[in-house]
Amino acid sequence: MKTCLILNPMAGRGAAGRRRDELEAALRASDLDYTLYTTHAPGGATELTYQALSQGFERVVAVGGDGTINEVVNGLIGSRQLELGDACLGVIPLGTGSDFARAINGLSVDDLQGAVRRLISGSIRSVDAGRVRVEAAHQELTRCFINGLGAGIDAMVAAEAAQITWLTGIAAYIVASLRALATYRPGVMTVRYDGKELHRRLYFATLGNGHSQGGGFRMTPSGRIDDGLLDLCAVQSLRPDQVIRYYPRLIEGTHVTLPVVTMAQVREVEISSAKPFPVAVDGEVIATDAHRVHAEVMPGAVRLFA
Repeated sequence: MKTCLILNPMAGRGAAGRRRDELEAALRASDLDYTLYTTHAPGGATELTYQALSQGFERVVAVGGDGTINEVVNGLIGSRQLELGDACLGVIPLGTGSDFARAINGLSVDDLQGAVRRLISGSIRSVDAGRVRVEAAHQELTRCFINGLGAGIDAMVAAEAAQITWLTGIAAYIVASLRALATYRPGVMTVRYDGKELHRRLYFATLGNGHSQGGGFRMTPSGRIDDGLLDLCAVQSLRPDQVIRYYPRLIEGTHVTLPVVTMAQVREVEISSAKPFPVAVDGEVIATDAHRVHAEVMPGAVRLFA
């Protein structure tokens, strides 16, 4: 299988770039026929994916975190829609959060050697993706996502986490959460999904394709990447004492029974608010002043080699 690897050297606070020699040694030892490209700017992995498909590559491997995977997925789906070519997705997870990798059975975060072995011994399966249309004050954009979408404080946490360079994994997101909680003021949101409506002051409304976000927070513990559904988690505005008591439950995934939490499995959802709110997909902020978000599942939209 003609394979292109796209390495984001900045992923994982630069860890992906520092492990390039180890990566190439493992690839050579595997006798894999591959070409390795490196991104140099945000959005670069999407452009490189378009180029890879135009050159006949059958598999594109994202080497980095959820943001890198997101860019490759957008390139794969976009190329198919434009009839420029098709390929399957591979993953070598070396990112800060790497939450999509946590949803793939048998794939361990930061296990470079194991991920390379999976490129030889794995198989292809179809997994879901999501498509989101964001309406903001000065823009309207459409993006695909593979692991999750956040609207509200969870998107602000993603922005804060990007500024924390001395921590990685869930520790970075815990610190980022504390920073965001100190300044975020939730507004009233309307969440419409599958004929139902929630109209409350919300900290956030999260959609999960996988089961975790933020480096291991099990926000949507029943999320499955191949069930044709997205999992919704909406959390009402909380008192400080509730934040202290409930915060660990977001990590464990036991928050789902709390009366301040609304959980649902959905195919389509709309989130709107008169107060602008931030939006993030796969851990990357795409808007800071959204007023309406429409998201839908794309069943079996990505062929995953893992």
